[in-house]
Amino acid sequence: MQQKQPHTNRVSIRRRAKIVAKQRVMRCLLPVMEAVLICVLPIILIAGPIQTYIYSTGQLLFPIVLFVAAVVLLIMPLVYGLMGFLMRVLTGERPPLLCVFDGLAGAENYLRSVKLGLCIFVHIVLWMVIPIAATAGYCYFMLLRDPAILENAEKLYQLILQMSGLYLVIMIPFLARILRYFIAYPMMMRDPSLGAWQATRQAARAFKGHNLRLIVLVVSFFGWQLVGMWTMGIGTLFYWGYLLSALLMYFWYLEHPDGGENQQSESIPEQKQE
Repeated sequence: MQQKQPHTNRVSIRRRAKIVAKQRVMRCLLPVMEAVLICVLPIILIAGPIQTYIYSTGQLLFPIVLFVAAVVLLIMPLVYGLMGFLMRVLTGERPPLLCVFDGLAGAENYLRSVKLGLCIFVHIVLWMVIPIAATAGYCYFMLLRDPAILENAEKLYQLILQMSGLYLVIMIPFLARILRYFIAYPMMMRDPSLGAWQATRQAARAFKGHNLRLIVLVVSFFGWQLVGMWTMGIGTLFYWGYLLSALLMYFWYLEHPDGGENQQSESIPEQKQE
């Protein structure tokens, strides 16, 4: 009787995606962290002036418009370049850091990256409505039950901690759904004729039936989130580079189901000779 080859299920593929992603990211650790930093640096730079403006004027509309404009017109094109950068890292390359600015290189690339970024941003906002509404509802209920919380610093601090914990717990499954849309970047890079909205829909469909496994993937990175907090945000640069790389590898395995069952050389993207 012919012995069957060991079958690699989707759970083991998820683990394999994390292992391979970590190996490749660690080989280019500093460039990956620098690439992520380039994407978040605009937020860091505008956060201070926005807070100062809100505190001094009490107005929210202009800061919100400014933040959304910065995200769609600058940060999302940088994320476009970051995803391309990580894709090259996962194939064994050591790409130049300037690849992160590919989304800003040329009017055509910039327009495509802005359109895709806008679509992803809309999806993110829609999925974040429920966790924010649930957390706000909990806050309202607690203040309605005990209005004195606002006058007691210790109780207010406890309420803030409770709200933060509740938001993080509720946000986990929604973060897993949000991450699906980032696969639209490699889809558009592979097929330039693909529309932005169509790319996000195809990206969501690519993970159909894998929602629970994506949630497990997100939860498995919780430790790295804590490391990022304990290191004053420095570890967060590795966390996002690692998480997005694992997501890309997961998507690669879904597109190449045989790759999870064959030999190692066939189960990961071919490394280019250095």
